[in-house]
Amino acid sequence: MSTPRRLICGILLAGLISLPACHPSQKSGTALIRINGDSPGRTFDGIGAVSAGASSRLLIDYPEPYRRQILDYLFKPDYGASLQHLKVEIGSDANSTDGSEPSHMRTRNDQNYTRGYEWWLMEEAYKRNPQIVLDSLAWGAPGWIGNGNFYSQDMANYVVNFIRGAGKAHHLDIAYTGIWNETRYQPNYVKLLKLTLQDSGLQTRVVCCDLYPGEDQWSMIGQMQHDPDLRKAIDVVGVHYPHKNGHVTTSKNALNIGKPLWATEDQGGVDNKLIFYPGANKWSLKGRGLAHLYNINYIEGRLTATEVWSPITSYYDILPAPRSGLMTANTPWSGHYELPATLWVTAHTTQFTQPGWKYIDSACGYLAGKGTFVTLRSPNSGDYSVILETVAAKSPQKVSFQVTGGLSTGAVHVWETNGTKTFEHVTDITPQQGSFSLTLDPDSIYTVST
Repeated sequence: MSTPRRLICGILLAGLISLPACHPSQKSGTALIRINGDSPGRTFDGIGAVSAGASSRLLIDYPEPYRRQILDYLFKPDYGASLQHLKVEIGSDANSTDGSEPSHMRTRNDQNYTRGYEWWLMEEAYKRNPQIVLDSLAWGAPGWIGNGNFYSQDMANYVVNFIRGAGKAHHLDIAYTGIWNETRYQPNYVKLLKLTLQDSGLQTRVVCCDLYPGEDQWSMIGQMQHDPDLRKAIDVVGVHYPHKNGHVTTSKNALNIGKPLWATEDQGGVDNKLIFYPGANKWSLKGRGLAHLYNINYIEGRLTATEVWSPITSYYDILPAPRSGLMTANTPWSGHYELPATLWVTAHTTQFTQPGWKYIDSACGYLAGKGTFVTLRSPNSGDYSVILETVAAKSPQKVSFQVTGGLSTGAVHVWETNGTKTFEHVTDITPQQGSFSLTLDPDSIYTVST
């Protein structure tokens, strides 16, 4: 998450020019979704959450069995949010939003890989889902780093030691790491970090550069185009809150850069305003916004992964950005926790897809009666899933589906969440000659899946 000065309730995201929808022919809406398994699309990299800024601090203090139940709701596959990514802060003893996360190297000669709770959280996530993708990012650094110069060999070593410590002390493989949270990057340091990772024998990939709107967050694209070494050093282009006026801000050059594009920190409400206050997890607020956000991140921006801040609100409501999490557990003495709509909105994608699935671009777009839909298919079978949201619709609408291209023509299972239904299995449908129809309620999210 950003530093406290950015955590203003209802902040309207400033930023870059908005990109028109990737399917202009469908922008006016469609009542027929053609699901062709031979249609191209980008690879889905997953949905996850960012544990940073002390957002998970109180969770480790929960007594059993409540702590185990909470962790299951976050990370257990086919159960609750079923998170596919977990990104953690590389602690530095600095206040990074709602508290400080401890450093693993408080001096040049100090290495301690037991401080704090992020190691524990990653272990618990991995225990439940050995396929979970682990990410990391620094929010700050101890003063000894580079004698005050963050972008230095000291900092590259600091990141490498964090990743190596995760492997040696906790048997964790951190697949990705970033540069510096929401801070202007230096291209030479990006290249230095990549080289240091490689020289250390690590396969960890570099995400660049986690910039906030207003920080020219897509600027690395132009530099990558003119600097082949920088382009080679960056494995994933990641930005924070890439929205303006209800649209995703992915630039045209970013779409053609040949790298995965991720929303490496995101969360949103209706009309693209961030909503941070108690009660924001109700369906009518954050749940609706997140349902729309997951879909348009791909439809408009070709973002193939979204990581929200945060997995869980485990910090006190009096601190900045209360109730940011997909669920809430911030009273460990009581054992109480909450399972709001944001958890189940996430499940509508994560319980019916996996990283490595492919989007079907011709089956991603806009509904005639308002709403959006994305379709993903398994690379190893004929299975597919369609996630549809109708949060802006005012009345029911009938949608027809036509399935071709080697995809399953067997029964589809339909799940729904809205103000009265919570991740409810509402019906099963057997297609006739590859076709079927479904009437969608307004102000809802659906998954239609084989």
